[in-house]
Amino acid sequence: MPLLFSFPSVAWLLPAIALPVIFHLFFRLRRQVKPFPSLLFFKRIDPRLSAKRKIHEWLVLLLRCLFIALLLLALLRPLLDVGLGGGVARLVLIDNSASMAAPAREGLSKLTLAVRAAEKLVASTKTGDSVAVQLMVSDPQAALPSGFDADPVARHDALEKLTPTEGSAPVVKALRRALATLDAARQPVRELHVITDLHRLDWGAGALEAQAAGLHARIVVHRLASPPPTGGWIALDVGQGSVRGLPAGRVSVAKVALRNFGGTTGTVKLNTTDDGGRSTSRDVPVAVGAPVVAPLTFSFTGKGFHWARVWIEGDAAVAIDRADIGFWCTDPQKVLFVGGAGPFAALPFAVAPGGDAGLSGIEVVETTADGLAAALGEKPLAVALTWEDWPQDAAFGRAVENYVRGGGTLWIVPGINPIGVVLSPPEWLAASVGALRESPQGEDMFVLQADDPLWRELRDADGKPKLGKLKLFRGRSLQTGPDWQPLLASAGGGPVLARRTLEQGRIFASGVAFAPRWSSLPFKPGFVVMIQSALLGDRSVVTPVRLVAAGEELRFDSAGQTVQVRSLAGSALTWEGLPKDFPGLARTGVYEVRQHDEVGWVAVQTVAAKAEQVFLPSGPVPLLNGVRHQVVDLVREEDMLRTLPGPGEGSSLYGPLLALALMILLAETWLANERGSTFAQKLVDALTPAVLRRKPAAGHAKR
Repeated sequence: MPLLFSFPSVAWLLPAIALPVIFHLFFRLRRQVKPFPSLLFFKRIDPRLSAKRKIHEWLVLLLRCLFIALLLLALLRPLLDVGLGGGVARLVLIDNSASMAAPAREGLSKLTLAVRAAEKLVASTKTGDSVAVQLMVSDPQAALPSGFDADPVARHDALEKLTPTEGSAPVVKALRRALATLDAARQPVRELHVITDLHRLDWGAGALEAQAAGLHARIVVHRLASPPPTGGWIALDVGQGSVRGLPAGRVSVAKVALRNFGGTTGTVKLNTTDDGGRSTSRDVPVAVGAPVVAPLTFSFTGKGFHWARVWIEGDAAVAIDRADIGFWCTDPQKVLFVGGAGPFAALPFAVAPGGDAGLSGIEVVETTADGLAAALGEKPLAVALTWEDWPQDAAFGRAVENYVRGGGTLWIVPGINPIGVVLSPPEWLAASVGALRESPQGEDMFVLQADDPLWRELRDADGKPKLGKLKLFRGRSLQTGPDWQPLLASAGGGPVLARRTLEQGRIFASGVAFAPRWSSLPFKPGFVVMIQSALLGDRSVVTPVRLVAAGEELRFDSAGQTVQVRSLAGSALTWEGLPKDFPGLARTGVYEVRQHDEVGWVAVQTVAAKAEQVFLPSGPVPLLNGVRHQVVDLVREEDMLRTLPGPGEGSSLYGPLLALALMILLAETWLANERGSTFAQKLVDALTPAVLRRKPAAGHAKR
């Protein structure tokens, strides 16, 4: 267990230990002889008192020499090598998350500074030592060899080409992976150097106590300072995307949120492109504070998977300004209007605003009661009937019932002609309407069940459905069973719109025709959105398209089946292997995922929260609470070497030696000033030879 010294030059001061002895022997005060007329009145001084005084003085002298020796030894900064054969294994963990793209100093990004610092530490490796470099965010596009036996040339080339990812960092997972790598090192002394900006999103949660319970590695966190951003610092967020399939040809709206985390208002260019080659671009000013919501429209003509890319230009947050969106398109859908479109007033327009499937992907088809059975065989998206024209044929009723139970959607509304006779609906419908009520002044209508999925695309910034002030002028009282869900109601007549789930299908019953003479609802912009949401379904539909954030763990259906991942847009990637070995998707893009006979698609967007300039201050890291570590600021790459103990590695004895020297100084001070104390007397007596402590015999008389 060798003892090494970090500052051996201090050894030149070791002769200073003899200073107390020199002062005691050569610079002590000399006694002067003074003449006195008689010694008659003085008793003979006991020789034992003189001997005790000398022992006391030599003990104080010894403590003074020991204090100087311990102080000089502490200044030598001794290191006790706890290894059995020497050698150090160092692992450098580089934070390559999105926030590391921000500038650090002199035009350098934080990641560039981190790479240069890591190269400095790698270059300082001595014979018998080993070094490895790992990334905090697993990046399949970064071919970085991470083991202790990695090729130095390949590692250097990979570090030179390293660029920030576009996601957040799984800190706890990365630290556990790094510690597991250190556990496999051959060297007995191990160090983990983490280079990061300590972004609060990554480091603000989690704990490492369980993993580090038996930790014998020295952990040093090199904190990169983050200067305040200048100008616009704008992040892009496209939300969760659509969870259901859309009819081909339908215009789909994606709401993109832009938020400025900088110090001043910034204007960015918002760009889009899709797999059909269509591109758009427009300028969007974004003030500091509240996000700006910019709607984007997309339309795809073919069935199957489609994608679109969104990115912004003109801001400083270069790694947090891209997103990809995936769409799953079905064939164009049909809605059957039994008896023609005329009795349904504005409902056909809400189904197909352009008169065909060009805008909504839904086509209006008129049919008769006799031809309905054949039309239902083509599985239309929905069927619309009026209360007055409900056929009384039992075969017709069974055909509609089977269609609904199999997953279809039925709309039943009053016809616009108020003099029509309402026929008796079948019992399985469990709903009916009463007599016509009129209110020339108009009754207030209001939304029920504000959290219902039907209003998902109609909510305002506060999350409330936004339909405006609604008035009811004419309507039939809606009477439903207990399994119906009311959606709209009037102030004086109860529910006017309700929904019921029947096995796999749904039924919408209305007591109001969708005509201006009946209510003000058809005049509202949200009317079309409401009908479209009702037709396309308010339930989450499983589609082969997933929207994930960069760096988020990608889950697979089967852990034992080989997976193939291939990029369709964005960073180039082709990967094949078992799911447990997949490093993850750290960059935006569109990826095709194949596992056994199934194909899915993943669209990746940046993590907008990484643009927020909130970092942990210097000092202990809460995530490492209970784990011995130190946090040092990294301003220049040379600062990386200041954390190395020196020529050897081991446990520093500086603190214990300094504490022991202080205790010796306190003991010397007390002993030098307490000659008459009981403890001092006992201590001197204990150190005085027995022959000097012997008392005179009783029979001897003093002369």
